[in-house]
Amino acid sequence: MIKIQPINTRDLKLIQQRAFSIRVKIDVYDEKSNTHLDQLEGGIQNAAFTISAESDVRRTVSLTVTPLKNNHLRLEKDSVIWMNRIIRLEIGIYDHHYETWHWYPQGVYVFTDYGASYNAETNTLSLSLSDLWANLDGSRSGQVGGAADISFPAYEEDPDTGEIIMCYTIRDAVRTTLTQLGGLSESRIQLDEIGELKGMPQYNPDYLQYREESKILLKDGSAMPLWNTLPYDQEFSAGSTIASILTTLRDLYPNYEMYFDEYGNFICRMIPSCFDDEAVLDHAFFDRIYISENTSVNMTGVRNICEVWGKTIDADFYTDNCTYSGGCYSCHADAYPASHQSGIHIAVKIPSANETGAALRVNDSESLPIFDENTEAPVTANVMEAGQVYVFRIKKKYAEGSTVTRAYLLGQFQPHAVDILTNGAALTKDYFQQLYHCNIIHFTVIPDSPFCIEELGLLPDVKTGGEYENITSDSLALARAEYENWKNSRLTDSINITTKLCPFADINIKVSYRRKDTGQINQYLVKSISHDPAGGTTSWTLMRFYPPAAQNP
Repeated sequence: MIKIQPINTRDLKLIQQRAFSIRVKIDVYDEKSNTHLDQLEGGIQNAAFTISAESDVRRTVSLTVTPLKNNHLRLEKDSVIWMNRIIRLEIGIYDHHYETWHWYPQGVYVFTDYGASYNAETNTLSLSLSDLWANLDGSRSGQVGGAADISFPAYEEDPDTGEIIMCYTIRDAVRTTLTQLGGLSESRIQLDEIGELKGMPQYNPDYLQYREESKILLKDGSAMPLWNTLPYDQEFSAGSTIASILTTLRDLYPNYEMYFDEYGNFICRMIPSCFDDEAVLDHAFFDRIYISENTSVNMTGVRNICEVWGKTIDADFYTDNCTYSGGCYSCHADAYPASHQSGIHIAVKIPSANETGAALRVNDSESLPIFDENTEAPVTANVMEAGQVYVFRIKKKYAEGSTVTRAYLLGQFQPHAVDILTNGAALTKDYFQQLYHCNIIHFTVIPDSPFCIEELGLLPDVKTGGEYENITSDSLALARAEYENWKNSRLTDSINITTKLCPFADINIKVSYRRKDTGQINQYLVKSISHDPAGGTTSWTLMRFYPPAAQNP
């Protein structure tokens, strides 16, 4: 996990000095050899250093400086400033107590539209820069050529038996994309696992147990985790950008982010929830550096219901030849293998609603317990309706020292789920199941939210197509619905404040702030920052933090 740089008392004292001197340091590197070519320092005439959590290009800079050293400074291919250079920037604040400059890293950048100019008469250098994501998304480079297509298989089979002999993780696919296509060195890549939310400590206190159970025994006898593997083959055509490959892999599961940090490292991690984090900066600190405040709520963007439609499932087998007796669905499907194979999808038209702990038997194979993929528990009664077609994924898992085979209920042919923001009032799922023709209904309970359905009525947001085509089960649709509803009902409640310059500030951290219009102290998440070193100010966008109450499955 990426650690937040601690903010110490020296940082806080520096920005509260009465005499405030600021500089920028520009380190120039050769793109191909990573050789340090030169270092420029200068006073800042105007500048905007922007950091946004809502953009893959997280850091952008536009600045005009007066270099202290300008010997032979020209804009041509053999000069220091040219279109293929790598630029590292730092903001410096003069420490009058120690009589030295203290520097804060602000990112590693490239030119996109070659935004650079130098005026020798006024000795001013102007730069317009984007962080290293521009080398991946086609803004500067990043298109993939030299191959008809690029593919990442979900698993490898024994050609003779069809048994799975290797599964491939999403994390490894990301690493391969970065190193082989993007040319990044291993030392500059910091990747967390990407996988099912139940396998992540941020979402499941029993994640280690879930990871242990989510395994399959391979042909060689080893146990392979499944929770973080590619759910299905990934294929990309020539001309795709490296960024599009990365974001497709990232978005296989919700709530992950990819970006380049202030040191030029590529980071992939879960977006911090900050539920259990202490405030990195408190309201007393903001009181000392406060300049102005603007409170706003984007009324047009507020939503409190999110409905997600996933990918239409192309089942490997379909049958309506099915009977139900003794809690077991017995069906016949032509060409179904004699023994169950992990990864098979079979669609079955069922004759009766299910009992708790129902099972599925195909042809003469062993009967399999039907599990809910979202809860990892046997299905409860009546989750399947008579006369409807349901899709099951056959999956082998590692549990209690051996491999077990289960039939996981994915839902109907198209995954479908709805998340509803409520203040905790007594609600029944039946009403919403009929309203949205959806069995997968989830209530997110936040008692003090001003955006819940009891306060504003039903404000739905329907997600379908595009990136939602990555969703292959009701459980994934539900996880995405929860995440999208979280964004729709939180990101709209924000405060924009201006303070004295804080070059050490970062996004996706929790802070506490005292609103000047009401005097109320609330917790917020920092979603964007813009530094104006010339004016000596930092603008913050703070999103109201609402801690969750108990979640109703």
